[in-house]
Amino acid sequence: MASYAVITKMIIHSKVSADADSVAGSYAKEVSDYIESIDSTSQAIISMHSVELASSGAVMTVIVHPS
Repeated sequence: MASYAVITKMIIHSKVSADADSVAGSYAKEVSDYIESIDSTSQAIISMHSVELASSGAVMTVIVHPS
């Protein structure tokens, strides 16, 4: 079986608004801060998807990148 050195990060935010990534506590800032924390010497993000969770209205973003 192949061994892949990846990190899968799930971000779930229950109060999504249209605030910019400069607004503390906003969903956009949380996602932006995580992306900026990824080691820039490694390869780019492999996959990034967002979906609304119908039962609660929250939004979940899954980011996969090399470790």
